[in-house]
Amino acid sequence: MRKRRPSIGTDERLIGAALAAGRIAIGAGIWAGPKLTAGALGMKPWQGEALAVARIAGTRDLILGAWLGAELRDGGLPLTPTAALIACDAGDTLAFALLAARGGEELGPGLRGVAAAGPATALGVWLAHRLRK
Repeated sequence: MRKRRPSIGTDERLIGAALAAGRIAIGAGIWAGPKLTAGALGMKPWQGEALAVARIAGTRDLILGAWLGAELRDGGLPLTPTAALIACDAGDTLAFALLAARGGEELGPGLRGVAAAGPATALGVWLAHRLRK
């Protein structure tokens, strides 16, 4: 006998969709308009090696957003992609906090990154908690 998957509530579906859409937007922005995206994040335009690393992160964001979105769309249980998002967002929060700690010109971009990645981490934790019920 197959286990019945628990239904996902409206709040969980909305938060999951917002997290997925945000990931896709950031990833697509890094690929389609890296100069504009860097500016929106308060960073200098990425060039050379920095652009390559940014595109690696952009690809990660596209994949994670699409994965979570597909689970939500197909009626799956999005706990696994949510856990992956939490891990990445927590890592991003730490990376931005370390950038901010350097001070100077890096304080602003670091704080903006923490302001984006920190709440995303918290929403992901909330979503995972709700999905485990």
